[in-house]
Formats: sequence, structure tokens, C-alpha cells
Amino acid sequence: MISRALPWLCALAVTVPAAAQQRNGPGGVASPAEVLGYELGERFTDHAGVVRYMEALAAASPRVQIRPYGKTVEGRPLLQVVIAREDNLARLDEILDRNRELTDPATPESRARAIAATNPAVLYFSYGVHGNEASSSEAAMWTAWDLVRGAESVAGVLDSAIVIIDPAVNPDGRDRYVGWYRQAQGARPNPNPEAREHWEPWPGGRFNHYLFDLNRDWAWLSQPETRARIATWMYWSPQVHVDFHEMDWRSSYFFFPAADPINPMYPKHILDWGRYFGQANAAAFDEQGWAYYTAQGFDLFYPGYGDSWPSLNGAIGMTYEQAGHSRAGLAIRRPDGTLLTLRDRAEHHRTSGEATLRAAVRRKTELLLDFARFHRTTGEGVPDVLLVPGEDAGRIEALVALLRGQGIRVEQAERAFRADARPHDGFRARREFPAGTYRVPARQPRGRLAITLLQPETVLDATYSYDVSAWSLPYAYGVEAHRADRVPDAGWRPIDEATRVVASGNGPTMDRPYGYLVAPGFSAWPRVIRYLEAGGRARVLDEGFTLDGRKWPAGTIFLPRAGIADIAAALASSGLDELAVPVASGFTPEGNDLGTEDAYALELPRVAVLTGDGVSATSYGALWFFLEQTLGLAFDAVPTDRLGAVDLDEYDVLVLPDMSPSAIGGKRLDDVKSWVERGGTVVAIAGGARAVSEALAGIKAREDDASKDDKDLARALRGRSERELERWEEQVPGTIFAVRLDPDHPLAFGAGVDGMPDRLFVLHTSGSAFEPDESFETVAYFPEGLEKVSGVISAKNLERLSRTSWLATRRVGRGRVILFAGDPVFRHFWYSTYQPFANALLVGPRL
Repeated sequence: MISRALPWLCALAVTVPAAAQQRNGPGGVASPAEVLGYELGERFTDHAGVVRYMEALAAASPRVQIRPYGKTVEGRPLLQVVIAREDNLARLDEILDRNRELTDPATPESRARAIAATNPAVLYFSYGVHGNEASSSEAAMWTAWDLVRGAESVAGVLDSAIVIIDPAVNPDGRDRYVGWYRQAQGARPNPNPEAREHWEPWPGGRFNHYLFDLNRDWAWLSQPETRARIATWMYWSPQVHVDFHEMDWRSSYFFFPAADPINPMYPKHILDWGRYFGQANAAAFDEQGWAYYTAQGFDLFYPGYGDSWPSLNGAIGMTYEQAGHSRAGLAIRRPDGTLLTLRDRAEHHRTSGEATLRAAVRRKTELLLDFARFHRTTGEGVPDVLLVPGEDAGRIEALVALLRGQGIRVEQAERAFRADARPHDGFRARREFPAGTYRVPARQPRGRLAITLLQPETVLDATYSYDVSAWSLPYAYGVEAHRADRVPDAGWRPIDEATRVVASGNGPTMDRPYGYLVAPGFSAWPRVIRYLEAGGRARVLDEGFTLDGRKWPAGTIFLPRAGIADIAAALASSGLDELAVPVASGFTPEGNDLGTEDAYALELPRVAVLTGDGVSATSYGALWFFLEQTLGLAFDAVPTDRLGAVDLDEYDVLVLPDMSPSAIGGKRLDDVKSWVERGGTVVAIAGGARAVSEALAGIKAREDDASKDDKDLARALRGRSERELERWEEQVPGTIFAVRLDPDHPLAFGAGVDGMPDRLFVLHTSGSAFEPDESFETVAYFPEGLEKVSGVISAKNLERLSRTSWLATRRVGRGRVILFAGDPVFRHFWYSTYQPFANALLVGPRL
């Protein structure tokens, strides 16, 4: 490769300057150049190098402690680097105990003032949650070195603060990017934007091992990196959190204040502090003459970000965005003629971070007092949330487990009670609540987070949000929810101490049962898969029936004893013993007997999932994680460019993630159609479904009524604001709907809301759905007169989606095509739609 690097860039490849060889600061603290062998900005530092430098700091200085807090999927360590004065490190636990007092709503203001006057602030910086936004970890090392050696730019900071630096939140993604870049670069950086080193291949280093966007996962805890980090949060309880990012290489620098919309759950002082830190950053950038902007583009609404989630827990959470991203490489020539280097990018992050540190300690006492006030006022005038257990206990158990993972206090009633409560939209009103009902108090340290996640809707006072506009977890899990201002004594106990009143409810034990029954629900599917892997047999019954006085719904799974040497052992090893109910006979007083032919004999399907160029990396990643970690179903990842070479007859099911039509066009699509006609099953979601619906199954997507010419003419005559509004109206920015199910269809078995088997809550993120037709089966659809349950959507899109199919299926030859208009495993937190998707994989090939 011929490099067209400018002459001065050649200096980046020379040896470390003599000045960098000097030891600086207390105890002779080594510079990054001494440890790494190059100046920061000369090259990208892989994760091992980042860890090596932080360990060198800890070895050289009593101001540094390294706290490993977990490992990535690929085994890389996750680190919190604690930097403080030596005396403060010696009494760190004492300082943090007092700091956590400030998070207790019951802590009196007088006690908070005493703590705020004497305790240091806790300031937490996170770098590199997106692995290919790589300058941030370089800045982390630079900032850590400055703090440890007592550089002038951070003089006095450690007198008033404990600083925690997470130098690489996403090590796996970082090393994916850095490894690729090292292979792609030439002898010297090439600033031409068209050079290979500026075009990172699919899937990119932005994501973690499972291709999840970790900056969307703070609230959902789907990934091990997130779970490990959140598990430490209450220990630190920081007053400030900065999440360092990169954005488009042609941009400048963004810091707070945030743009609208702002989550209304934040008290005013959260926004005031964001403005204060923005002014401090602006002064630092003004001094250097660097470009920046504020209050545009990056809002504070969706609760899963590294700025919004900490802010819901009382910190001043902020995102800082430096121009660069993966396109920038080591150096890139921008359209305005300026040259942006890795060193520039790291220095900008270093400057904003250190300006933030200085600003925080200048008003340290006020910062702690507002932190205490945030928690002291939590829950004032806000109702508690009641969660009612239903027939599918797995749903509420999964929701409660998520809340507990977030450190949210949840209590359970030992006895039934009455309360005046308001149901979430879409659920039926009640005054009588059963024993086993859960309560999530609004007044608790994480009360604002709890209410944001559980309330039916967070009001979006804007026409645009950077992310989804709705996320209410009772809908995501299909759990009946109510809000109550007052709740009587019902023997409430924190669930960690309570004996669960709602159990799976096994029937009486039997020496030689005829078999076992398992109610349909997603919590059963991973166990059924393990049972089948162990040689067990299972049948999904097509109709409801009554046995031993209990009504069993369609979709019940029957596990016959016949042919299984030790069914009790097989049940125990798979975990089905917790769900399975033994029965003495296959004869049913009402409905088909257990040996009916109206059943689907389950076999483990051989599954392929399309991946690679043209496929949404996060959609494939969610499927990968869901199948491998949640469902436990083995699959092969088939790259798009191998689709024509792979023998599809080796598979029963082909899953198509969200993707562009180009990923499966032409001969690839012809090959898939021939395979379906021979007996294969396609399960396609979101963009994948739109790409193949008509070609594979003759199912058309809903089109606008207006002609293209009329639309183009109207748009051409509109002003800028009107055009922007029209673009927004084309979107469905993550809106919750109640779709109607056909409860008798096998793909809907166990999917309906308790007490409403024809209702399913979905999070829809596009304006697409399918035009109903008698030639295929619609399993779930948007009803006439569609209204949103939560979130924002234009009237135009409501009309477009009304009376369209969300889940459709059609037999094609000897095979089947199953289409989901949305993504049923979106970000791995919308539990409600796991069940129909699992049905599609496991029962779909048997239809």
C-alpha cells in the first residue's frame, strides 16, 4: 500500500522523545511512553497495553488501587482504577460508607451537611463503551498519569475527590478494532478518508463480543460487562459520571448541557449542574481555540445510556463526544482541510475530563448536598407500583430479577389485601390483590430509576428522541401492573428474605406417573431444550383440556414417561422438575386426551442464522445472545456471502435478522426459496422480514395510499421545519402497542397476557407491517383504530399500521415462512415477545 501521509506524520513513527523518558511526579511515576514504548497518540493501545499501564501506575504510586470488577465474554479484565490521596485510600471504606448515607432518603439534612462538609466527592469516568471510539482509552491513561503525578492541570483535585477511572468499558470491542487497524494500516498513517484504514469492516469494534451496544444496556443488564459494572455502582455511588465517546469524524466536540428531550424524572439541579460543567469545559476549550457545541443532538431521555442511567441514580451523568470514531484512524484529512489525529482526539478528552474534575472540586460541598437532596426527595408524591403474579410465573420472576439486579428494592405480600390502585393502560382494574403481589416502593435510593422503568409512560415533550420513546417494563414482560398511593400492611417483606408465595405449583408426587404437563411460557423453553438434548420426549398439545380439576391451555407441553428410563432424573437435570406437574392418566374429562394426534412432536431443530455484510450487527448479536445464552439452542452462523455455497438441506430453520434487502437478493434468495419449498422454515424479523416477504411468501408490506409523485411534490413545496417534521412522522421511534393475537394458533401459544390470551404488548420500531390477506395466516395484528399504549407516534403512522399483520405465516411448498414485522428480541429486554419467537423456532417447523 502506498501511503500519502504528510511529512510531519512520519514523526509519529520515530522513537520516544527524550523528554518522555523522564519520570515525573511523586515517587517517580512512569509516563505512558515509558511503559508502552511510544507516545500517546502515535498508535492505538490494545487493551492489554491499557491494563499494563494502569498496573504500572499502581505499582509506582500509593495513590492508585486497581479494583477488577469482572471479565468480558472473551476473558479480558474489567478494571476500576481508583485514584486518591494516600490517606483517603487508607480510609476508603469509611468515606464510601458516609457517601452511601447520602443515598438514603431517610438521612436528615443536618447529617447530609456534616458529610458534605468533610467527605470528598466521588467522580467516575468511563472510557470506551464503544470499542471503536478508541481515543477515549488513550485519554484515560493520560488523565490517570496527570492525577497520579500531580500535574498542574489537576492540582488540588485529589484533596477533595476520589476519582474512579474505568479505562475500557468494552475491551472485546476495542481489541477487535485495534487488531483490525493494525493489520490495515500502512507504514505511516494515511490521512486520505478513502484509504482502507478508514473503512472498518463488519461488524466493527463498536459492540461487545455478542455485538451488543453496551451504551444501550445500562437499564437492561443483558450483558456481562453491564451486570458487573452495575453490581459495583451502589458501592461507589458517584456524584459525577462522564461517559467518553466519539462521533462523526467531520464534527467537533460535544459536551453538556444535553439536548431536549429531557426525562422529566430529573430534578432541576441535575440540569443546572450539566450546564455548569458545560461552562467549565467551554472555558477550557475557548482557551485552546477548539471548536465545540452543546445542547444539540444528544438528549437525556432514554434510561439506558451512560449519562441518563447514572443521572437517574443521583449522579450528574454526562456524555462527551469527540469527533473521530473508527473512520478517523491515526490521522484523517477532514473536508475543511484540517487534519485530525489520534493525539488531538485524546488531548481533547483529556482536557474536558480534567476541566470537569476541577469544576467538581471547586463546588464539592454543593455537589454532595444536591446529591443528598436528590435522594431525600425521591418518591415524594409518586405512587408505588404493584406487580401482580399471573399464570406464567416466569414473567414476573424475570422482571423482579432485573429490578433486583439494578439494586431496586422489591417487596412481596404474604397475604391478600385491598387497595385503591390505578392499572397501567391495557390492564384491567382491580381492588383485590392476591398474596404474592410485589410492591416496588417509590421512596428508596433507586426510586427514580424504578419509577422510570416501571411507569406506564415517560412523557416525551418533543417530536424527536435519539432513541426509543417507550420502554415500560410491565409491558415488556407482560406483567399486570398498578399504581397505588397507599398500600395496607400485607406482611411486606423484601423478596430476598421472603418465602415466595407464588410457586410453580407442582402437583402431588407419584411413584409412576403417566407423564408430566408443563404450562406454556417462555421460562419452560430453555428447560425443554435441555430435556430434549438429554433424550427426553415432548409434545405440544394443540387444544386446551381439563385434567385432575385443572384447566390446561392450548400449547401445554406433555412429557410422556414411556421410552424414558429415568424421567425423574431427566426432569431434574433439565430444571423441568420445577415446572412439570405429574399426571396419573392420559384420559381427560374435557378436551383431547394426552395421546391425541392433534399435537406437535418436538425435535431439536437444526438452526442457521444469517450474518455478515448487510445484516444489522446488533440484530444478529441479539439473536446470537438469545439463542446461545437465553434459549440454549445451538445454531450455525452463516455469512451472507456463503449463502449460495452452504447446503441448506442440513438445516430445518433459517433465521433472517434485521438487514438490508441486498444481503439476500438475487440467486441467494432463489436458493432460499427452493429450500423452503423442499421443507425448510424461514423465520425472518424486521428488515429481514421486509426483504423476503413478497419474494418468498407473496406477503406484501403495507404501502402508503398517496402516490409517489404527489408525495414528492408536496415535500418539495414545504419549508425546512415542515420537511423535518415529515421525516419524523415517517418514523416509529420505539412505541408500545397492544397487538391482537390468535390464541388458537401454535405460534401464539403461551404468548398472551394473563387473563387476556388475545393480547400481546410489543415494542415496534418501524412503520412497517404486512398487508393482511386470506392467502396466509395472521397470528398477531395491529387492530383497527390503533392507539399507542406508550411512547410517541404520528397520526399518519397510526393510520398506516392500523389493521396490518405483525406476525404472519404461510406454507410455501413443503416448507413455511414466518414473518415478524418487528424485532422480537430487540436489545434482549422485551421478554413478552420471546415466547412467540421461540414458538416459531421450535414449533414452527412442525406445523
